[in-house]
Amino acid sequence: MGRLALFSTMIMLLLRCLSGVMIQASDVSALMAFKRGISRDIHNILGSWDPSLATPLGWFHVTCDAAGRVIRLDLSNEGLVGTIAPELAELDELQFLELKGNFLVGHIPPVLGNLLNLVSLDFSHNFLSGPIPLGFDNFIRGKLKFLRLEVNSLTGPISWNLGFVPLYVL
Repeated sequence: MGRLALFSTMIMLLLRCLSGVMIQASDVSALMAFKRGISRDIHNILGSWDPSLATPLGWFHVTCDAAGRVIRLDLSNEGLVGTIAPELAELDELQFLELKGNFLVGHIPPVLGNLLNLVSLDFSHNFLSGPIPLGFDNFIRGKLKFLRLEVNSLTGPISWNLGFVPLYVL
């Protein structure tokens, strides 16, 4: 009976470790999708992002928690040219998404509204266009405290549900 309990415990630990690696691989996949959406990285800021690694620990401008999950992506004022990948919504532990002061174009992916752990989202001072996504209504269920979208070409109304968040949209 003792060997069976020990074997069961070892299997459970192995499965827990493997699930953690798969989650971290999902974070790596989401970040690589973002990198593919960047058409110009003049300072090679994303050069340390190696998809062969199982975790983004040690990648520049990426902060991970103790479990290796991405909690912060700060690429502000780095001169990046491109679009915002919807796959960033897979970073479900993300708390800070800071992309201000770049040359990002296109629409804001509505699925980013599913990032309920976000405390701060800053896309200000880019060239984003289109409507503020209706998916951002989901932030009312989350932790968002700061939403900065000013100095873009965004159109349409701001949802009343976002009234509790300090907004900067010009």
